[in-house]
Amino acid sequence: MKESYYFKIFESIASLCLLFLFISHSAFGQVHSDSLWPYSKIRADVDDNDTLDYLGNEVFITGTANINSGLLHEHYLQAFVQNDSAGMSIFAMQIDTPFQVGDSLVVRGKIQRYNGLAEVSADSYQVFKNTRSRPTPKPLSAAITNPAQYLGMLVEGEGNVIEKGNTFNGKFVRISQENSQGSMMVYVSNFHHLYEDFDFDILRIGDKISVKGIITEYNPDFPNERTYKLFLRTPDDLRYASVPQYYLYLLFGGVVVGSFVIIGWVIILRHRVDSKTSEIQHSLKEKDVLLREIHHRVKNSLSIVSGLLELQLESTNNEDARSILQNSQARIHSVALIHEKLYQTESLSEIELDNYIKELVEAIHRTFNDYKKDVTLSFDLEKVELDIDRVIPCGLLINELVVNAFKHAFSKGKKGTLHFTLKTKNEHILLTVSDNGPGLPKKFDQKKDESLGTMLIHTFTAQLDGQMEIETNSRGTTFMFTFPINQKQSK
Repeated sequence: MKESYYFKIFESIASLCLLFLFISHSAFGQVHSDSLWPYSKIRADVDDNDTLDYLGNEVFITGTANINSGLLHEHYLQAFVQNDSAGMSIFAMQIDTPFQVGDSLVVRGKIQRYNGLAEVSADSYQVFKNTRSRPTPKPLSAAITNPAQYLGMLVEGEGNVIEKGNTFNGKFVRISQENSQGSMMVYVSNFHHLYEDFDFDILRIGDKISVKGIITEYNPDFPNERTYKLFLRTPDDLRYASVPQYYLYLLFGGVVVGSFVIIGWVIILRHRVDSKTSEIQHSLKEKDVLLREIHHRVKNSLSIVSGLLELQLESTNNEDARSILQNSQARIHSVALIHEKLYQTESLSEIELDNYIKELVEAIHRTFNDYKKDVTLSFDLEKVELDIDRVIPCGLLINELVVNAFKHAFSKGKKGTLHFTLKTKNEHILLTVSDNGPGLPKKFDQKKDESLGTMLIHTFTAQLDGQMEIETNSRGTTFMFTFPINQKQSK
């Protein structure tokens, strides 16, 4: 750490020496270090009459580029340089030498003001390639409060969209922050080389976005009106910080999905994630970090779908529809909990089945408000680890059993118990789910029952290569499952 710190100091001193050597011996003429103008002096307006005190003076400035040349205008040089405390706009009728973010510039030119913006109209400039020393963005919260202090500097932060439209030969959105007063216009000029790539149409009022750009001042009505705004450099400077409303509207219109579609979607998504992860593992050798991120995103995606189903639940009074939506939501949660467990554990391939069962059952218990106080949960679980490909059908199987128990085994206001056991014997897992309800109907035949719940129970049991037994009487029902611990034993 100390060596890196001293190296940065040495690098900064070396860069300054190069700049002063250039200023002393370049084609600019014999210029001393005290000839360099600070940005504050260029913007000086002591009598506050909206006329720069040194307007038209020839100056020398240095700074680090915080934008690539040729972006804000394809032919003219319109760019910004900055140091640790301030920034400055530079302009020229042509781009003599292209430069990138992080390059050091020495500029000779005259002070001018264009629609409120104080800038240096460059007669000539020199570029020192040094793209490793990229400017560190300042916080957007500070720039919103006092934009004049950050003119020409790179800033970054998040905000909520409060307005959008077209103005000043370009398009904009205006954002605000909860903990900051005022707002900031985020702007793209139609002279921008990548203007068509900035898709503002998808943005909605209230969307939370992350932006990075350069604070500048520009208004044709200056000095009667002063406008500060944030110039975006590339489309990557604008990102969503939360789920955009545009996509939520699309999802609301399409939330008519069945449990098979959801399960199929999860399996396909899982396959795509695994495939993509495999490619990244070979190229970057960052398996653990990438897998955790993927499982986290899958869990978040499933949480979004679950949230959408919750919104649909609140908007319907049809009991059949509510039951279908609640069942689908519970299945989604059981899979999402698996992915949450994966990115929280050291092993990214196996899950502690005992802890997973306990958390899953307790989560389902909380969703059945009418039974929270009346139904008692009981667990007798041994520590068992299971790979993800087998945890998924196991979790969905338990989900179906628990939901069916709450719906058919218990009555509102009547005490009940739901008991779970998990044991291992001879490399097999023994799982039982018992209730003390009235038992299954006398005419119930699991082989002939065509209900979705029964069909799913048989499907998940088969995926585990397991065996199922049912014991039922007037004192309750017990489901018993036996399946191999290791996947190889099931083949």
